[in-house]
Amino acid sequence: MPASGRYDKTMSSSANTRNIVFVLFDGMLLLDAAGPAEVFSTANMFGCDYRIHYASVTGQVTPRAGLKVTTGTMEQAPRPIHTLFIPGGTRSSIEAAASDERLLAWLETASKQATRVVSICTGAFLLGRIGLLDGRRATTHWASAKTLAAAFPKARIDGEELFVEDGKVWTSAGAATGIDLSLTLVARDAGPDVALKVARALVLHLVRPGSQSQFSAPLAYQARKGGELSRLVPWLEGRLDQPTTVADMADAMGMSDRSFYRHCLSEFDMPPARLLSELRLDRARLLLGDVSLPISAVAHRTGFADAASFTKAFGQRYGMTPSAYRRAFAEPKKSMEAAE
Repeated sequence: MPASGRYDKTMSSSANTRNIVFVLFDGMLLLDAAGPAEVFSTANMFGCDYRIHYASVTGQVTPRAGLKVTTGTMEQAPRPIHTLFIPGGTRSSIEAAASDERLLAWLETASKQATRVVSICTGAFLLGRIGLLDGRRATTHWASAKTLAAAFPKARIDGEELFVEDGKVWTSAGAATGIDLSLTLVARDAGPDVALKVARALVLHLVRPGSQSQFSAPLAYQARKGGELSRLVPWLEGRLDQPTTVADMADAMGMSDRSFYRHCLSEFDMPPARLLSELRLDRARLLLGDVSLPISAVAHRTGFADAASFTKAFGQRYGMTPSAYRRAFAEPKKSMEAAE
């Protein structure tokens, strides 16, 4: 992991220095900490001053991936803590951490002093144990959302969103969404331009807003069991920028037009043209997160004849124009808005 697990009091600091502390424990998910840490470490290349630290009860942990990680102890964590991160872990590791009175006591004190408190994935269960979810909206990995809601009935759990901000507490769905959340924090601290530079440096094709669903349309459709059209969604995904007719789809699936239409209705609860439109508009939402792409380019890449037809279809589906969606979720530069 980048940066040191120990805090060196001789290190110079400034008014813009922000201490980021990751609290680690045995069985935690390595990506939940490493992904966000790389975001903040990369942001330092573009003028930020994040100091990244790792803390644990004993000074050494073994994540689920098996790599042994040496950290500072919790008592060695710096003050003040700007952002406190609690990663997720396996079910057994979360249960063990939630039963560790020393860890919980430290988290309760540190979370009160921290400017921001962030949980990744099932790390939300530890926030719940110290009362930070009471009366707040929160999220976690979709597979754990119902369990989290049952365990902490005073919280309002949304198992759909990628990440949720409620006051100083941020919660996320886990794994790659920790990167999305961290990019948003960088944008909050240093502006969207810096966040986009970090995203490009890490070869991320967009900055996803927290309100985006944990389930993309392609994944949701592909998750439907069985059926003779299991190849249809991947095939369409590979050619969304190309003109595609129902006859083209039927031919690719080796069916007559009538048989294909019937199977599509049965398996996806919608006719072929609507399925194609849903996939194109879902792709468009992702592309709108890249503010370097003009609206006309997004329309072209998703198979629409022009920006006007794309804007009409997008408005009918999402109730706002592509430009309005971009302003709401991608925090574009004014120059890009003018170019549209």
